[in-house]
Amino acid sequence: MSVLLLTVLFAFVLGDDDIIEIRMPGIQVPKDDMYWHVPTEVKDTVYITGYRAAAKSSVVHHLLLYGCPDIPSTDPWLGGGTCKDGEGVILWAWALDAPKFAFPANVSIEAGNKRIRYLVAQLHYKLAQPDDYKDTSGVDVFFNSSPTRYSAGIYLFMALEGTFPPGQKDIHLDLACNYTAPAINVFAYRTHGHTWARRISGWREHEGDWDMLGSRDPNLSEMFVKTSEVFVITPGDTVYARCEFDTRSTNRTISIGSTHNDEMCNLYLMYYTESSQIGSITEECTQKRIFSVPGHQDEHWYDHYVKGEGLIRSIVIILIVVLGVFAVAICTKAYFCPKTAYYTKGNEGFEKLFSPMDDEDEDEILYRSYKHSY
Repeated sequence: MSVLLLTVLFAFVLGDDDIIEIRMPGIQVPKDDMYWHVPTEVKDTVYITGYRAAAKSSVVHHLLLYGCPDIPSTDPWLGGGTCKDGEGVILWAWALDAPKFAFPANVSIEAGNKRIRYLVAQLHYKLAQPDDYKDTSGVDVFFNSSPTRYSAGIYLFMALEGTFPPGQKDIHLDLACNYTAPAINVFAYRTHGHTWARRISGWREHEGDWDMLGSRDPNLSEMFVKTSEVFVITPGDTVYARCEFDTRSTNRTISIGSTHNDEMCNLYLMYYTESSQIGSITEECTQKRIFSVPGHQDEHWYDHYVKGEGLIRSIVIILIVVLGVFAVAICTKAYFCPKTAYYTKGNEGFEKLFSPMDDEDEDEILYRSYKHSY
C-alpha cells in the first residue's frame, strides 16, 4: 500500500490542459432558490484533471457538476432532475468562492464514454436578481487526452430528512453506512451546510480503530481540502458523518431541504481507485444512525474527539485573559505611578528607557508614555 501512496503524489497542478467551458446562456433569475441546469456533450474520450468555477457567491449559492449517460434536454432547463432516469455521478462541488481544484498526478476522470457522455452543471441561485440581469455563470473543466492509472470519484454523505427545534446550541444529525464496494483512497473532502450548520465531520472505522477523515466549518470557503493523509476505505469498514447545528438565532423549526431557508448536511469525500474498478463504487450514504466511539458509550464520537479542540481553545482563552489582566494591571500602575513603574529615580532622562536594539515604533510608544507621565 505504501508504494501505491507514493505513486500518487499530491502534485496539484493543471499544467497546459485543455478546457471545456460550460456556461449559462444569459438566463434570468426572477425568483429565490432557482435551480438551473446547463449540459455539454463530451463527444470524444477525455480525461478530466481539474475544475474552476466561473461564478460568484453573491449570485450562485452553490454549483454541482454531474456526469450523465443521458440527459432530459440538450437545452438548459429549470428545476427537475439532473441526469435522465436519475442515473449519474457527482464529479465536483463548489460554493463560497472556493478556488480551482486539480487532481493529484496519475489521477483523472474519464469522460466521453457510456458512463459520462454529458457534463451537466447545476447552479443554485439563492436570491432573485434584477429584471435586466442575464447570468452566464458556469464552470471550466480541465482535461487532456492521456489516460491515468487511477480514476477519481466522490463518496457522498447526504441527509435526506431531519428537523431541528429553535433555540438550541448543540443539535447533531448522524449518518453511517457499512462500506461494501472495492477499496477507495480518500485524499480530500468538502463540507456543505446552510445558515445554522456549524461543523461537519467524517470518520472511518477499520477493525475497531477510528480515524477522522476530515472536520470543517461549512461556513468557510467550501473548497475540497486535502486530508491529513490518504485514508484507505476497504470492504467491511464503516464510515460515519456528523453535522452539528446551532439554531439559537431562529424562532422556527428548521428542516433539511433544498432552499436557503432550509438546512443541508453534506460531506463529500474525494477518492481515487484503480480505473478498472471505478464503475462499481458505491456513491453515497444517506442512512441516519446514531453512534458512539467504542469505550465512550455515554458520549458521541464527536464530543470525545472533535470537542477536544474546544478544550484547547478554552485553555488558550484563559491564558489570554490572565495575561490581559496582568497587562492591564501593569499599564494602570504605569499611568498612576509612572516614576515607580519606569524609573528608579524621577529625573532620569527618557533615553534610559531604550536599548540600542529597540524597535523604532516601540521607542515612539515608550516616548509618548514618558511624555504623558511627566
